Amino acid sequence: MNLEEIATKADLAAMEKRIIQALATQKIEKERTLNIDEAAKYINAKGRSTMYKLTSSGELAYHKVGKSNVFRIADLDRYLESKRKSSVNEIREKVRSRN
Repeated sequence: MNLEEIATKADLAAMEKRIIQALATQKIEKERTLNIDEAAKYINAKGRSTMYKLTSSGELAYHKVGKSNVFRIADLDRYLESKRKSSVNEIREKVRSRN
């Protein structure tokens, strides 16, 4: 049995449309901006002072809008990923894949 026998072409077209809409929504969400308090909460920072330290050191990207700093969710996610520590198993797998 193949996929077309399980779902009609109309079903597949509807699924494709929903997937495309979900991906577009996800992209829009990543471009959304947060104010400094929202961003601090998003990355679980202690508060504004931590956010100012991260921006002044250049560790965290931001946009200046008037007198306020705003943060794109995509940039906050990138910052969080840069702080991720690999597990022992991940490190072992990387070593194995290099050999």
